[in-house]
Amino acid sequence: MLILFFLLLFILLLFPEAAAQGSKNGLILWATVLVPSLLPFSILTSLIRQYMRGKPYHYLLLAAGILSGYPIGAKIAGELYADGSLSKKRALFFAGFTNNPSPMFILFFVTGNTLHMDSGKYLFYFLVLLSSLLGSLCFSLFTARRCSNTKKPVTRCAKEAPCYLPFSKVIDAEIASSALLLIKIGGYIMLFSIFAALLQKLPIVPYYWKLLLGSVLEITTGNAMISHAPVAANIKIILSLAATSFGGLSAAAQTNSVLQNTGLSLYHYLIMKLLSGLCALLLGVVLFW
Repeated sequence: MLILFFLLLFILLLFPEAAAQGSKNGLILWATVLVPSLLPFSILTSLIRQYMRGKPYHYLLLAAGILSGYPIGAKIAGELYADGSLSKKRALFFAGFTNNPSPMFILFFVTGNTLHMDSGKYLFYFLVLLSSLLGSLCFSLFTARRCSNTKKPVTRCAKEAPCYLPFSKVIDAEIASSALLLIKIGGYIMLFSIFAALLQKLPIVPYYWKLLLGSVLEITTGNAMISHAPVAANIKIILSLAATSFGGLSAAAQTNSVLQNTGLSLYHYLIMKLLSGLCALLLGVVLFW
């Protein structure tokens, strides 16, 4: 691992302009897209969850995760499992199903700016959700005997809303928690944006390997590379659908930051997203080939 770190440091020194550009791209994406869209959702969903403890409405909160984008869906599922509202089996299912790119990202960036789809963008978004659902269902069926269907024991404090703290203290805590989460996400986005920019500069990597690795690393860069690939438009849609449904390692790293200390496994989450990507690839071939 130490050798790998030194190798990455050497590559950074070898291509300083690409590293700086990748860092700049990641920072712009974080500041202009993720902070305005994720911070309000993170604060509000956390406050709602606090005051919904012990009430049978948590599935409405999971629906908010679908609309929020990475990694709010997994954050909500992990918190609901940690406070005993969901069993581990259901929490894993919802962590995979509700944790996707936001509708705004898919409808305006992926289908609009990169694929230039005049029609069919809502079908594209529906297929991303359907693939996520199918991937999570497949994982649940394959691991039905291994995943526990029991809930964590709930303390008396967790049942109360929210432990009789003053609202000012509750919102201060949630703002601080959400801000820390956004800082972590920004760090991951910058790192993976740098890796994606450096990947395009490496002369020893064949073009189609760059296309594949770029899509696996980070979906923003991956979709941009797919849009410029010398292939037919329908193949671009199929590849973009699979990459967007998988989400990339950058989104997985962001998800890991919210799943820590919840008892849910990033390994299981990655399997669900791989299955989702495969389902999206098959659906794309059937509908767009």
